[in-house]
Amino acid sequence: MSPAPFASSPSPTQGTPAAPPVPDDCKQGTLGYFHTLERLKTNKRTGWVNQGIHQPESVMDHMGRMALMCLAFPETQTLDIGKCVLLSMVHDIAEADVGDITPEHASGVSKATKLALEEKAMDRMCGLLGHPSIAALRLKSLWDEYEARETAESKFVKDLDLYELCQQAVEYENTQGCQTLQEFFETTIPRILHPVVKGWARELMAERRTLWAQRGWISYKEVLPAPDVPAPTTNGVAPPSKASNGIPVRVYGSHEEGEAAAAATQA
Repeated sequence: MSPAPFASSPSPTQGTPAAPPVPDDCKQGTLGYFHTLERLKTNKRTGWVNQGIHQPESVMDHMGRMALMCLAFPETQTLDIGKCVLLSMVHDIAEADVGDITPEHASGVSKATKLALEEKAMDRMCGLLGHPSIAALRLKSLWDEYEARETAESKFVKDLDLYELCQQAVEYENTQGCQTLQEFFETTIPRILHPVVKGWARELMAERRTLWAQRGWISYKEVLPAPDVPAPTTNGVAPPSKASNGIPVRVYGSHEEGEAAAAATQA
């Protein structure tokens, strides 16, 4: 199997590990695709590595918990949860090749460059599955849907991506006594849009507040989701999303708008 990447790779991007060469066992056919997936189990999440977290989670750890979080969604009519599970397990798959590139302000890697690197990785993996085979088209379709962020499912999974990071941050504060993770909360919690995920985030932040008080830690800074905005309706009926396999859904907003609002709040 492939050795764990990044162990000694120099980083030209201010702490984001440089992408290692693709090992020979990852270069041919379906077996090469399976070997490539092993790199998701060994590639560590860069933000935690940069914080000196002991035994930080892998990319696969992050995606796997997101997929299981989807199963806790309390509604039956607004989202295709099976699709959400699949999107969760695919959304960071390109990081098997490129590594976990942190946001531009931390890594120096622009969004356009990051996307180009990830698209190249997806092309390579789809090629292993015999593009345009059914398997390759399935994989690429899911990844493209998440990146486009047009369907209710992809928007929800993006919110889970933000929320899961904060869940992990609270757990590292709790288990490793880390008090340097405030930025992780400030750059994610205000961007969450889905009301269900906002509810989970409010509960998580209440738990965090309690944990800080119990430890007697000072300088606690509150971070909360933005207030809920009702979904637009026509005669009391919410419009369906663009592509949701026939299941009626509500689309709660644009993450680009959410990011801009969060930036304005922090300015």
